[in-house]
Amino acid sequence: MRNGNRFWAMLLVLFSLTAYGAEMNNLGDYQWKNRLILVQAASETEGAVQTLKDAHAEIDDRDIIWFVNTGEGIVSNQAKVSGGVEQDINELFAKVRPEDRVLLIGKDGGMKSREPSLDLDAIFGRIDAMPMRMREMRSGD
Repeated sequence: MRNGNRFWAMLLVLFSLTAYGAEMNNLGDYQWKNRLILVQAASETEGAVQTLKDAHAEIDDRDIIWFVNTGEGIVSNQAKVSGGVEQDINELFAKVRPEDRVLLIGKDGGMKSREPSLDLDAIFGRIDAMPMRMREMRSGD
């Protein structure tokens, strides 16, 4: 019977790893899992990729996935960006004012802020004031 239990445990681990490594096909796939920062390339957002990479600890702590549309493609802290995600990002930026270069989307999928430039301190402050984030900080998630 021990071998049977091991088999089920291994099977459960394999399913978990498969689900964890699953490719996200659209922005909706991140809902309830991650907050999103979307950045549209412009002179106001030049250097955004490096700024976001430099803040990886704070970004990871807040469950943030970021995407920067460089004009030549999407750069992200995700290993792979699907065509569906890229299309969703482009469609979203087409719907907002041209000066809105940085978008913050909450875990609930709602638009939390639209900014002309990337200010991570302001974004982190806004996130940390959200009720869901406050619960996460209290529970240590």
